[in-house]
Amino acid sequence: MGKEKLIKKNYWYAIFVIIPLIGFVVGILLLRKGIILKDKTLRYIGAAGIVFTIVFYAWVFYYGNYSTYGKEMKVSLTKMEITRTMKDIEIFKLGFGHYPDNLQELLNENRRVQIVDPLSEDFFSRESKPFNYIKIDSAHYTLFSSGLDQIPNTTDDVYPDISYTESKTFGFVKSDK
Repeated sequence: MGKEKLIKKNYWYAIFVIIPLIGFVVGILLLRKGIILKDKTLRYIGAAGIVFTIVFYAWVFYYGNYSTYGKEMKVSLTKMEITRTMKDIEIFKLGFGHYPDNLQELLNENRRVQIVDPLSEDFFSRESKPFNYIKIDSAHYTLFSSGLDQIPNTTDDVYPDISYTESKTFGFVKSDK
């Protein structure tokens, strides 16, 4: 097979560079082929596949973490997690006759309990904080996330999603801001 036919055959692989992740691998292979066959077009297509994949995943990361939609989804996830944690606190009370003194006590009894606030998780530092839990007295407690600003007792705090009638049967009390 002549060099021209081999180069043209490799151009068909260029379609795969628009598929993220696969495009990265194909881009490396086409870049390598372009260098070996001394074809600038293959090198450009390969480099474009690599760059496209990097730009695509950077955009996905940014959109998921810093866009309004991404923030709304994180708040929604936090609301689901904190509601589940509140129910785990109520189950703890049924089993032990009292509310836990802190969330670590709850975690020690049930390793599957989610006590980490998803809104506090920082991708770069890998640090996170637990939900804010305060045992008010033997029959009441408050539980909330510090929200997007990570400052407790502000308007963006996230509380468990329970109805007014449900709140009468639980010890949960929404804290005053």
